[in-house]
Amino acid sequence: MPGFHERVTLAARPVRAMLLAIAIGGAGAIVLSLAELVRRPVPRSFLFLAALSVVTGFVKFRLPWGRFSFSVSDTFTMTAAVLFGPAAGTALVAFDAFAMSLRLTHEQRTARRVVYNTTAPALAMWIAAHAFVAVSTNAGRVFPGAPGLLLISLLVFAALYFVLNTGFIGVAVAGELHEPLVHVWRVHFAKLWFTYLLGASTAGLVRLVAGTGDASATILLVLPLVVVLYAAAHGAVERLRERRDHLVERDLYATALSSTADAVMLTDPDRRVTFMNTAAERLTGCASIDGRGRAHSEVFRVSDPVTGEPCPDPAGRDAAVLGDFILTRPDGTACAIEEMHAPIRGADGEFQGLVWTFRDVRDRKAAEAQRELLLAMEQEAHAAALVANRMKDEFLAVVSHELRTPATSILGWARLLGDARMDPTASKKALAALERSARAQATMLNDLVDISRMVGGTLRLDVRRTDVMTPLREAIETLEPAVQVKKLSVATKVQESLPFIDADPDRLRQVFWNLLANAIKFCPTAGRVDIAARQEKEELVIDFTDNGQGIDPAFLPFVFDKFRQGDASATRSHGGLGLGLAIVKFVVESHGGTVGAWSAGAGKGARFTVRLPVVMRRRASDRIDLAS
Repeated sequence: MPGFHERVTLAARPVRAMLLAIAIGGAGAIVLSLAELVRRPVPRSFLFLAALSVVTGFVKFRLPWGRFSFSVSDTFTMTAAVLFGPAAGTALVAFDAFAMSLRLTHEQRTARRVVYNTTAPALAMWIAAHAFVAVSTNAGRVFPGAPGLLLISLLVFAALYFVLNTGFIGVAVAGELHEPLVHVWRVHFAKLWFTYLLGASTAGLVRLVAGTGDASATILLVLPLVVVLYAAAHGAVERLRERRDHLVERDLYATALSSTADAVMLTDPDRRVTFMNTAAERLTGCASIDGRGRAHSEVFRVSDPVTGEPCPDPAGRDAAVLGDFILTRPDGTACAIEEMHAPIRGADGEFQGLVWTFRDVRDRKAAEAQRELLLAMEQEAHAAALVANRMKDEFLAVVSHELRTPATSILGWARLLGDARMDPTASKKALAALERSARAQATMLNDLVDISRMVGGTLRLDVRRTDVMTPLREAIETLEPAVQVKKLSVATKVQESLPFIDADPDRLRQVFWNLLANAIKFCPTAGRVDIAARQEKEELVIDFTDNGQGIDPAFLPFVFDKFRQGDASATRSHGGLGLGLAIVKFVVESHGGTVGAWSAGAGKGARFTVRLPVVMRRRASDRIDLAS
């Protein structure tokens, strides 16, 4: 029996009038039924049905699709109406409904609700039971002994009772919800039809078995069947409720998964896709409707990020472990992802599939690469700073040594000349030593000044039309004394008709002087230096080759660096600041040329090659400001 369990609000006036009419009609039906029962008492089996109705009234089934419940007691009230007439059925329904209303909470148990819940079912039963009697009596007169008359009568009874009972309750609910009666009835009550059909079927079975005798024994025999039927109905209802809860839970999970930023894909035990959220659709390039039912390897196509080999079964590894892959979309584009999967298990632990979670990590990988690059640059800069610091220390040690040596010589000879005790020959020797020491200091100071100008961008070239042999011969003549001291052999091989070039002859003389002085410095006594000048296409090439101590291959890439020397210690056998070759490189490159060094190794000599472009400038001024 459905019950009206919600708080009734003030309904519209027509609805209130209808509710009042139903309550009055039901009350009249109850009064008439009780009066008839007083005049014509019913058998003891009626009391048995009444007891069963009250007991089973506590057993309710709440349908998963509505807010209203039905009771098993409807079976016994309908049986009473079929066996003992409308009065018995109406009285029993009223009693059962009144007892059910008393079980409501104190807040719900208002006088108006108790009255309506008692009278409305009574009126429905009274009308339906009289219709059953009328149909069965009239049809029996017209078709005496015809089979199926009881079935037709029961169907009319069940249908009418179902429509009236649910309709009367539906009127109250529609008034409360302010919704159309048809809509309320269809949503909340239409699916209760099977309970009324079950009650009518049980009542018909009891009537057929009982015949005209005492129905108590028959009811006892049929009661187990009723229990089984309602147990089955209860199980079906519970399965429906579980199914509904499962669907609700699944929809809730689907909604939650669809709103997450991570890509989520579900597969069944056969690894076929059952669900993909929006993020998964975007990353895989496959819509959920297209991917559903397909093998996971057709949708989730990944490969190893290192080897590039396809990974057809990334779930073959341990679960709950993050793995890096390259995900390839159907259009051929790819992105780096991070993937993790876990099994889905049912309540009894059976394997139901896998949940795959993956995310786009391209930005993170790019950030990591950038961070690694910055770290490498920082480490490289730190190493360069350490090298520069070491070079600075070495340079200061060399400068102090190189400047102190001639300064000590100058001070010593100056002191001897100041004593005025030297003869003319000794004085001449002292003056020559003073000049050599001063010239050595001037050379070092000039190199330092040139390097400072190079670093500051203030070194200037006075470019003009120049015969390259002129500064080369001047450099050779300047270093002739040093050549004679070491008894070196200097051979010059010059191609005929070398073209003039645009250059600064003074700076070229400085370049040639540094290269020749470097060769003389590292040549052994009685060694050999070869100088060759020639034209190759649009370049003048000047080679300085010696048979000196050569250059260590490990030091060769750094031979033109500032302050770098093969032996930078203060106890080395050759002097100098290590600036000459750096000045050579800067001046040659300022002319648009190149300079290179080659050596077969230590003790096997060295060759330095200068290449200068043969280009005629057309400028009003020959001066080039290298700071611009």
